[in-house]
Amino acid sequence: MSQTVLPGADVTAAAVDAECATDLRASITIPTYNRRALLLQTLASLERQSVPPDRYEVIVTVDGSTDGTAEALAALRPPYAFRWLVQPNRGAVAAANAAGREARHDVLIVLGDDQLASLELVGAHLAAHQRRGVVLVQGDYPLAPGHDFSGASLAYERARGRAMSSLAAGGQTSWHVWGGNFSIRRLTWIQVGGWDETFRDYGGEDTDLGLRVAALGIPFVFEPRARTHHLHAVTPLGFSRHAFSEGRAVVRVARKHALPLSAFPGSATQGPLDRCLQWGWRRAPAVMDKIGRLLTVGLRGADRIRVRPTQLAAARLVRRFFRVGGITREQEHGMRADRSP
Repeated sequence: MSQTVLPGADVTAAAVDAECATDLRASITIPTYNRRALLLQTLASLERQSVPPDRYEVIVTVDGSTDGTAEALAALRPPYAFRWLVQPNRGAVAAANAAGREARHDVLIVLGDDQLASLELVGAHLAAHQRRGVVLVQGDYPLAPGHDFSGASLAYERARGRAMSSLAAGGQTSWHVWGGNFSIRRLTWIQVGGWDETFRDYGGEDTDLGLRVAALGIPFVFEPRARTHHLHAVTPLGFSRHAFSEGRAVVRVARKHALPLSAFPGSATQGPLDRCLQWGWRRAPAVMDKIGRLLTVGLRGADRIRVRPTQLAAARLVRRFFRVGGITREQEHGMRADRSP
């Protein structure tokens, strides 16, 4: 199994560990589906933390994987307390809730199965909770070295970088959560009822959780020292499906919380291009899907020649095309539901 080598840390582990002189302990929850190799790298990175291994536990939910994940987990003997659950495939949100229900410690650190932990990850999350009290802590997760070769990854990193820069400048977030690396008090998670399992497809569940946490008056803080590195990998076709699903999800979140789409970055449809796309997705969704597949072929071609501006432009076009499609189709579905007796 190949390993990704991380760059040097921005702060010393000793400094974070000294700041984290607290009785708080963490439960790290990780849902996974058919990503054994990535998950094993994530779990290995968690063996190297600035705080002692008795300060945290790791809980993995295997969501119906068929790639030997459960068998690989059975062979692990990490230094930290480690448990895993196996359930039929019910989606990442149900798997995340299952892991959260098994947590025993004060703070839930929620990680994706493709996140390489820095040495300070656990200590920085715990220190932030110790300093700030009952908060939601957003960690940072730039792309891991060697994972910036696709247009989809470049587009994702550009959006993430802008969001994190804005958070760093302001010091405090609103209710938007980047779900690959954040932490929350376990009692807060219980109070809001965990994730909404009706968000089975990609997108929406973390924003919905953030809105429910914010409604309790709980502050969101950004802690750049709580860092992981993202082993981001998605095909052009998978990227397009994610964008369509995100578009549908943002409409559902907006509807659930009675918010305008303009409250969600990149979700308000405006300008002539968006209007043309909406018209097409309303009138001829099958044709639009075929056009979109051609755009993904263009993205695949851009990835082959590896000219970054071209890759980024192609990825942004695919994402917008399908995101507007998802928004439009979900709005149409909602209007039909409203007209039903």
